[in-house]
Amino acid sequence: MATDTQRSYIKDLSVQRLKEFKEFKEMLYANEIVEKDAEIVANADSIDAILDATTDLQASKMIEALLAKHVPVRSKTYSTTRSMKTIEGLDDLKEKIRSWNFNEL
Repeated sequence: MATDTQRSYIKDLSVQRLKEFKEFKEMLYANEIVEKDAEIVANADSIDAILDATTDLQASKMIEALLAKHVPVRSKTYSTTRSMKTIEGLDDLKEKIRSWNFNEL
């Protein structure tokens, strides 16, 4: 079973080096850390679910594979669409707040 230190390191590296959980599963298959027909990986909905069934050797291989990956470039700005949705949400919130009456407290 993977040690607590390995589990923590794998989770941290996964967040740093992968964009989504699907990539984690694909990495396990591509690096032959698990068999192609591994049901636990196929059915897992979290890294913890996979790590619960991971040996310490598999955990070491996961760490090696994650360290070999480059840190993805993450944009520090929001897209126009996302910005507009945020502004609309704030405008809706402001409109609700305007109707509040604090004199009744």
